[in-house]
Parts: sequence; C-alpha cells; structure tokens
Amino acid sequence: MARKPKEAAAPARSEAAEVTAPASPPKLKPPLNRFVRWAINLCVLLHFAAVLAAASSVGPTSELIAEVWKPFRPYLQFLYLNQGYNFYAPQPAPSTLVDYEVERSDGSIAAKGSILDMTMTPRLLYHRHLLLTEHLVFVGPEAQQHWYRSYARHLCHKFGGSKVSLTRRVHYPATMEMIRAGMGLNEPMSFEETFVGEFPCGD
Repeated sequence: MARKPKEAAAPARSEAAEVTAPASPPKLKPPLNRFVRWAINLCVLLHFAAVLAAASSVGPTSELIAEVWKPFRPYLQFLYLNQGYNFYAPQPAPSTLVDYEVERSDGSIAAKGSILDMTMTPRLLYHRHLLLTEHLVFVGPEAQQHWYRSYARHLCHKFGGSKVSLTRRVHYPATMEMIRAGMGLNEPMSFEETFVGEFPCGD
C-alpha cells in the first residue's frame, strides 16, 4: 500500500519579516466644531461677566463699573437678570409691606394681617408675595391704585368681608448708629406707615 506523501511544513514566519501596518494619522477636528466650541465658551464667559457687572453696579460703585454695566444692560433686562441685587448689599433698599384688615358687614373683623407674612410656606410662595409688594416702588400712583384694588378683591374673595382697609408700610434698614445703640432690626422708628384707603368688596 503506497504511503501518502507528507505535506510540506509551512515555513515559520519570522517576526522580522512581519510588516507592521503604518499607524493611521490622527483625525483632525473639523474647523466648524472648533468654532462652535469657542463660540459656546465665549457666550458662557460673557453671561457670567454680565451677571457680575449687574451685581457690582449697585451703588455706591465706581464710574468704571457703571460704564462696564451699560453694554450688558439690554441683555440683562431681556433675561430679567438685572433685579434684586440691591436687596442685600452694599446698601439694601427699603422693603415695602401692605397691611390689611377685612371687615364684615356687621362691623366684626374677618381677617387681619400683612403682605408679606414671614411665616408663609412654602418659601417660593413667600417670595411671590415679596415681589407683589416690592414692585409697588417701580410703578406710578395710578398703577398702584389698580394693584391695591386687586389686593382688596383677592382678600374679599378669600375672607368673605364687606370691605378691606389697606395700609402701606415701608421698612427702612437699620442704620449703624441704631445697631450700636442696641436697637433691633424691627424698631418702630424704622417703619413709615401710609394709609392707602378702604375698598368695598364687590367694587
């Protein structure tokens, strides 16, 4: 019986003979993507610069800061980011409160309180009421009367009275002299009261 010829052994591959494929060149980022990234970074920087300029422009401040703030003003006004910084520092503005008294038709008092109530919860509702009274400073006398009537209508609906009396109370921040004299933040002399009027329910 004839024997099959042995298959020739495959020649061993020499490591030196192996040819490594050249590494592919690094992919360059498209110029458009690079431009978009730089544009986004620039917008973020300008946004924070605008907020910083708004917070720094609250008086007393330097003329330089005031000039830096001016170009950002339209942007800040459009996004409503130019408000509220003078509530805190360096010289907080006076706060505006509205006291109310709801009277029934028989002369009894249905409700008595203040807008703004410090015990109000949740805190977001407190801030909503804070803005309701604080914005009275920025509108004229005629617009203020419309706002007072809207407060009265709401109080009539809520407490079921026959008329509502409103008193505007302005609270001025305590001065350094008052604090040094041992006075508190809610001293009666730091409040200024103005009787707004009586508003009949159903008007």
